[in-house]
Amino acid sequence: MPIRGNRTASGNTIQMEEGNMEPNGMRDPATLTWRHSVHICALSDGERHVGHIVKIGGRWHAFDAMHSNDNGDGFRSLGTYASESPAKNVVEQCYRLLPMSFAGVA
Repeated sequence: MPIRGNRTASGNTIQMEEGNMEPNGMRDPATLTWRHSVHICALSDGERHVGHIVKIGGRWHAFDAMHSNDNGDGFRSLGTYASESPAKNVVEQCYRLLPMSFAGVA
């Protein structure tokens, strides 16, 4: 999955392109984009919220929005990070590399 990015004064704007193949072999791209504010950054496209990072107490907390936490009452935590960039990277890696969990599905 290619990543395109450009640096702005307010931080990084990264677009990740995900390609899904349709039955006729045509590529169906969905573009994921980081949206920024002072204390929250969210990775999403027009249909999905993939993950986000939240700055709490000077550290960035990363969350996978596509999987529940172990209690099933919130997003899955991906850890805390001293800076914004590694927290974003872990959200992106989680989206690209982790297989979907079907545990408990009948």
